[in-house]
Amino acid sequence: MKNATNIQHYLLRDSSFWDVKEDQKGSWIWRKLLKLRDIAYPFLKNGNAAFFWFDNWLDQGKLIDITGDAGTIHLGVPRNARVGDIVSNGCWSIRGRRGRLFPSLIRQINEAPVPCSENGKDLTLWRHSDDQFKDSFSTSETWQQIRYKREIVPWSKVVWFTHGIPRYSFMTWLAVKNMLSTGERMRNWGVNQHCTLCGKPDETRDHLFFACPYSYTVWDNMAERLLGRRMNPDWSVTLLFIQRTRAPSLDSVLVRLVFQLTIYSLWRERNGRRHQQPWSTTAQMTRLIDRTIRNRISSLKYRRGHKLEGLLRRWFEVSP
Repeated sequence: MKNATNIQHYLLRDSSFWDVKEDQKGSWIWRKLLKLRDIAYPFLKNGNAAFFWFDNWLDQGKLIDITGDAGTIHLGVPRNARVGDIVSNGCWSIRGRRGRLFPSLIRQINEAPVPCSENGKDLTLWRHSDDQFKDSFSTSETWQQIRYKREIVPWSKVVWFTHGIPRYSFMTWLAVKNMLSTGERMRNWGVNQHCTLCGKPDETRDHLFFACPYSYTVWDNMAERLLGRRMNPDWSVTLLFIQRTRAPSLDSVLVRLVFQLTIYSLWRERNGRRHQQPWSTTAQMTRLIDRTIRNRISSLKYRRGHKLEGLLRRWFEVSP
């Protein structure tokens, strides 16, 4: 606590955090925090300890932005004054109450409740929603307010789900968005690439997943016992089926795991062949994906107890 106080005194020197100039003083993280002030400012509210000119205690933003630097003279309030410093005998103590400058601001200050120590300890409040402030910070609530929100896409649960593996989910997301560097995309950069899995000259996302004979064989080996007659080499049909599936929960999780791992493994095999690495047969690829799924379910079971025992048992029933 003592070190934090010393650092605060050195960096702020009794000035407001919102008024500190950006320079080379302080650590890298301190300079980053200063750059984020415009984002953080609307989230904070203070009481007596708030800086009169810089904190948002009146719900008008920084008062110094309204009056300019000359406001400190016209209102007789020093630049580094706290809200509690301008209270005298239970009333606001500012100049120019009947002056022509800033009449609206002066009226709002006079109408605001006068801080009183008898009301309890002064608190710093953090915004949790548009009209709700609390004396605690919430990462999730803050993120929900600053992030750019879009409508949920219908395939979201195919990509992001509880038991998914992040790197495989990310690769699936790239595939769904058709952002993988396939031969089709490379042509736009003047590079011609054929499918290294089957030799077809036109390598597209839809060809790799799963119109290519090699990739469809792997996909069929992995998912045939889960999907049965609903197996299809068409990418759009497969994706639509998985996002609409009403299979039991265990099968639904397994289908998405298999789908993502197959995409990831095929893309890795494709890239390996382009860099002259040893080729894997469809049987070897099938065994690799099967082993990865078993390891994943076993690790989840170890961390979360026996709740996933049924998932592992179900995979033993349908695995190739």
